[in-house]
Amino acid sequence: MIRISFKTLSVGLIALACMLAAPSAADASTLTYTAAGGIITGTLGGTPFTDATWSITGTADPTNVVSGTSASIVAVPFHFLAMTPLLTITTGSSTLQATIVTTGSAGQQVGVLSMDVGALESGYSYAGFGYLEGDGSTINSFFGVGGFDLYTSLQSSFYGYGVQATSPLNTNVGLFVRTDETLGGAIFTVSVPEIDPNSLGSVLALVLGSLGLLERRRLKAA
Repeated sequence: MIRISFKTLSVGLIALACMLAAPSAADASTLTYTAAGGIITGTLGGTPFTDATWSITGTADPTNVVSGTSASIVAVPFHFLAMTPLLTITTGSSTLQATIVTTGSAGQQVGVLSMDVGALESGYSYAGFGYLEGDGSTINSFFGVGGFDLYTSLQSSFYGYGVQATSPLNTNVGLFVRTDETLGGAIFTVSVPEIDPNSLGSVLALVLGSLGLLERRRLKAA
């Protein structure tokens, strides 16, 4: 008969809990997309802000990424993923938030995108948020980061930085407009969403319950 010590089994269960609780990029059905920068001045739905930082974030299934070429001044390859991004403006102790929405144009979608503009400047690209028009090939009102090596498939973890590139965005509280900037640095990231604390608590509760049951059986057998 094979005998497994209580200590060995306890360690094994705890290790199992860690594996179940740990995020895995390979198993993630969604990814979180974030662009952030500052320092800017402007208005959000008519409410003014000064010397603020900003961030735009959204979560979506990367398998829904679409690719195309925007035929503007030059051919610009892009990747786009539809979502409902949240805009946050922070200045001092004040925070303004709004959901980015479409302008009402037929078939228009809002979401995260990455563009290769190397035809204009070798290696240059953009990553951030904006609109894909109903024709599926026109990008409008981009707000995010411009720099080198920012062209990404939007389907795996990513980190890049550059200078902020801003244009007006429509939101559920009105138009967002940047009127000035003091600094212009910005970052863009793609990451696995953080662990849900409730989910982690359930996993640990299950393991601790199993350990308690094993301990009672061990004491009874002794």
